[in-house]
Amino acid sequence: MLLLTHVLLILWISTVGGQGRHCDFPKINHGILYNEKKYKASFPVSLGKIFYYSCEYNYMPPSKYFWTPITCTEGGWSPTPKCLRVCFFPFVENGQSASSGQIYLEGATVQITCNKGYSLPDNQGSITCAEGGWSSPPECISTKTAQYCGPPPPIDNGDITSFPLSAYSPGSMVQYRCQSFYELRGNLTVTCRNGRWSEPPTCIDACIISEDRMNKNNIQLKWRNPPKRYAKTGDFIEFECKHSHKERTPIQSFRVLCQEGKFEYPTCE
Repeated sequence: MLLLTHVLLILWISTVGGQGRHCDFPKINHGILYNEKKYKASFPVSLGKIFYYSCEYNYMPPSKYFWTPITCTEGGWSPTPKCLRVCFFPFVENGQSASSGQIYLEGATVQITCNKGYSLPDNQGSITCAEGGWSSPPECISTKTAQYCGPPPPIDNGDITSFPLSAYSPGSMVQYRCQSFYELRGNLTVTCRNGRWSEPPTCIDACIISEDRMNKNNIQLKWRNPPKRYAKTGDFIEFECKHSHKERTPIQSFRVLCQEGKFEYPTCE
């Protein structure tokens, strides 16, 4: 009886010690695992397993590599997978900053000095790169009597979401949207300040998937239900070889990223 109790105690300790020795599927804001649809069903995974992840457009992993490795450890995923916002700091109108023309990651703070008679909103002296972009537009506005704005500036492949007016009062805000399959880049909203609109967004071309090009390269879409013929900037497109053909280009090339209407087709022979 004593021997049996001892054996059961050892088994119980082993079981408790083994709990947590695995990793669940990593949830990555603004990111995706490599070949996620294929591997997601295999979670949780054991210690030592290595996966790769990448980030959406306008976001970047701390490593700054396109595909970043993460390893399942006793403490969880190492390094912790995350995607940081990328903020471009432009030239400051009516002001100066040593940061003009540089790129910053989420959490960075940039100092701005406005010319006499101009200031940042609420008389701030800096702006911060946040998850949604700059905490406020990097521009200095006049502290004098505000002026009205005319109609918002037009953009290619997009338009404002409201009926245009002939004049807008100071502080007015207008939203833009893109046509179908175009990706909006920049601030969704523009603001009337000192008689001028802030920088409008742009609508980036979609990627058109060519049936003729796929036939020429002996490839087809991996996921064909429903058929997909367009992809937005930041979307991944997955291909596979047609029956009786094998890969000519590396296997990684069969999962491509749409970037401003462009991507590379893989090839099978």
